[in-house]
Amino acid sequence: MILQNHLERGARVKVGQFFGTVRYVGEVPNTEGEWIGIEWDDPVRGKHSGTINGVQYFQTRAPNAGSMIRSEKLTKFQTLQQAITEKYIVTEDTLQLDSEMIQAVQKQLHASLFEIVGMEKIGGKQSNLQHLVDVSVRYCPVSAAGDLSSLVNLEMLDVSSTLLWNWSVVGNIAEQIPTLRELNLSNNRFVDPYEEQISVLAQKFVNIRTIILKNCSIGSWTELVRLARMWPGIENLLLEQNDIRYIEDEAPYIVALSRLKHLDLQGNAVRDPDSVRNLGRLPALEELVLTGNGIRELTFSEDCPHNEKVDLFRNLRTIYLRDNPLQDQCHVFNELDKLAHLEHVMVDPDPSVSYEETVARIVGSIAGLRMFNRSTISEKLRRDSECDMWKLYAHQWVEVRNDAQQLKAFFKSHRMYPRVMERLGSPEQFLPDTRKVSNMIRLQLLNELTGELREKKVPKRIILHTLQNLIVKLFGLPEGNSALRLYLLDRKRKVRIPLENHGRSLDFYSVEDTDTIVFE
Repeated sequence: MILQNHLERGARVKVGQFFGTVRYVGEVPNTEGEWIGIEWDDPVRGKHSGTINGVQYFQTRAPNAGSMIRSEKLTKFQTLQQAITEKYIVTEDTLQLDSEMIQAVQKQLHASLFEIVGMEKIGGKQSNLQHLVDVSVRYCPVSAAGDLSSLVNLEMLDVSSTLLWNWSVVGNIAEQIPTLRELNLSNNRFVDPYEEQISVLAQKFVNIRTIILKNCSIGSWTELVRLARMWPGIENLLLEQNDIRYIEDEAPYIVALSRLKHLDLQGNAVRDPDSVRNLGRLPALEELVLTGNGIRELTFSEDCPHNEKVDLFRNLRTIYLRDNPLQDQCHVFNELDKLAHLEHVMVDPDPSVSYEETVARIVGSIAGLRMFNRSTISEKLRRDSECDMWKLYAHQWVEVRNDAQQLKAFFKSHRMYPRVMERLGSPEQFLPDTRKVSNMIRLQLLNELTGELREKKVPKRIILHTLQNLIVKLFGLPEGNSALRLYLLDRKRKVRIPLENHGRSLDFYSVEDTDTIVFE
C-alpha cells in the first residue's frame, strides 16, 4: 500500500463509499494535529462549504459539500500494479479455497463427479499477467502506476472510480503499456496539466485510440480541447454526463480532434444550434451522440438549395438525438437531409402523432437514410413514406406552385418534394375536388310524334311521375296525356331504355347531364 503522507491539493481520496478531492492540508486552531479538508463528490457527505468558525480554509462548488477529516480515515492508496495483482493473480490460497468450495458443492448435490470445467486453464491464465487483454480495477483506490511491464498484451484498461487525479500518472500508465488502446477514466476528477506538460504527455498517449471520461466534471469544450492535445491518436471520445454547454467556433479543436470518429456528448447541455453546427467542422467524425442535451431545434444552413448538401459533418453516418424536446421534427428531418452521408438516426417518436407517421416523416424526408432507431429501412417502406409525404404537402405545393419565390422557399423547407415529384409526378389527383357540385342536370326532352326538342334543367332526383307532369306543361299537351311513356335514349348503343317505374327518380336509372329523354 502507498502511505498517505504528503497529500497534495487536488489529490483524490476515498472514505467508505464516498469519493472526494483534497482542498486543504494543515492545522485548524484550537485542535491538535493535521486535518485534511475534503470536497466530496456527493454533497450529502459534507458538513460545510470550507469555512469553520468564520475562517475559510477552502471553497466548495456545491454548498455544504466539504468537511475536515483525519488522514487515518482515508482508504489506503494502491498502485495499479497492486490492484491488478490482487484481483487477477490466483494464489495457492485462492486455489485451496476454490477446491474446498467445490467439495462442499459436491457434497450438497451428492455429485462426486461434479467439477468446474476449465478451472485449471482459467487459473493459469489469470496467474500470468502477460495474457491479460482487458483489465478492470473499477472502485479500487488506485492513485499511482507501479511496475506494469508484465502487461504486454493489455489493450483495454478500466480505471474508472479510482483515485487517479494527475495526468502525469495516467501518462505513466499509458507509457508502460504500449499495447493499450482504450482507457476508461470515468468518475475521476483530474487537475488540469500545465502547458509545458501537454507536449510531453502527448508522446505517452500516442497509442491511445479511445478515452472514456464519463462524469469527470469537465466544465467546458475549451477545457476538453486543451486536454485533447495530449491525445494525438484519439478516435473515440466518450464525454457523457459532464457540463459541456457551448462549442466555440475556433480552429484549435479541429486540429486537436482531427482524427476523431466517435463523439459521445450524452447528458451534457449542448443545445444551442450554433454549438451543434460547430461540431460539424470535425473532419473525420462518423458518429455523434447528442442524447439528452435539451436540444429544441437544429439548423445547419438557411441558404442551402434543395438539391445541394452543406459543407458540415462531411463524414457523419450516425446521429443520436433521443431524449431531446425537439419542437418541430419535420424541420429537424429537413435539416438532417442536408448532411451528405447520414445513414442512421436515433430519435424519439413525436408524441403528437402516431409512431407510423413519425417513421413516414423521417424516412420520406432524409434521402440517404438506411436505418431508423436501429431498424433497417426497406425499399418498400421508403417508397410508401415518400408517397405519404407527397400527399401530406400537396395542398401547400398547390398554393405556391405558380409563384416562383414561394415555390423556392417551399422546396427549401421540404427538400424531399422535388425528388419525390420526379418519381411520382404531380399530386393534384389526390386533392379533393373543390368545385361546387350541382344537384341539377340538363335534359334533352324529345317529342317522338312531332320531333320537337327542348332543353330543361331538372333535379337529379326528380321522380318520373313529376317529370311527366312537367313535360305536359312544357309542351302544352292535353291534360289527359299525363300517362306518357318515357325512354332514355342511349346514343352509343343506339337503343332506347324504357323508364317504366314512375315512382323512381332519374338517378335510379343513371340518367346523366345532357342525356335525351324520349316520350310518346
